[in-house]
Amino acid sequence: MITRLIPLLLIAVLYGCAVGQKVTDLFKGQSGWLSYPSSAEKIALSGELRFPNESVSKVPAIVIAHGSGGLDERSERWAKFLRDQGIATFKIDYFGPRGVSPNSATQPVPTNDTIDALNLLSSHPRIDSSRIAIIGFSRGAHLAINSATPGYTGSNNRYAAHVGLYPICGLTHIGKGDTSAPILILVGDDDDISPVVQCETLQADGLQKGRSVSLRVYEGAQHGWDGDFTGVWFHRALNTSYRLRADENLTRRSQREVLDFLKAPLKL
Repeated sequence: MITRLIPLLLIAVLYGCAVGQKVTDLFKGQSGWLSYPSSAEKIALSGELRFPNESVSKVPAIVIAHGSGGLDERSERWAKFLRDQGIATFKIDYFGPRGVSPNSATQPVPTNDTIDALNLLSSHPRIDSSRIAIIGFSRGAHLAINSATPGYTGSNNRYAAHVGLYPICGLTHIGKGDTSAPILILVGDDDDISPVVQCETLQADGLQKGRSVSLRVYEGAQHGWDGDFTGVWFHRALNTSYRLRADENLTRRSQREVLDFLKAPLKL
């Protein structure tokens, strides 16, 4: 498993080195790798904004939050898929600016980063600020779901939808928030670290608070089905091991279901 993780680590390091042009807003229509200030810490955050090929004046956008492996090919595959549907993508790197790697003893869950990304994208002349969603994987799914809770926003901007793939549902929460912003959680029933029962409890709690929370459970799926690795990984920050199993068919299915979910809130 160590040799299989080497490409992942190299990709994370390379992406962590991509700083990009420094901005505080996107009124001039900037794109590519961007460096922008954090509203909560004295650091510069980093992300890559790319647009679909269609020449449309206003497009929807989606923030992509990586998992514990850092920025990797999975994030870019999802980004390309979503751009092909006419959605601008903003891959955020919440490890690189903090000097964190997949092997770090501690890893952050900085929900404020998602709000900073939302506020930044909302200033872009080509992005419809009312049609910005967020998707995250594993640790990044916590960011995607937690950002649905009020208290993190420092402006009138709100995400239109939240998608979390295989989060540890017992470690995240859903607040009362904006009932018009739906939440989608996808998890496998053979996931060692993301028990379905915890996600069912999270869904029930969200529904009780008046939120729109959908849960998809994939039979036989393990953690990271849309990733590149199959085997056992020791997660140093959690001090535990769990199985990863890549599944191309399930990846395509989850992409279709995420797209179907996004059609209404992003007005695709």
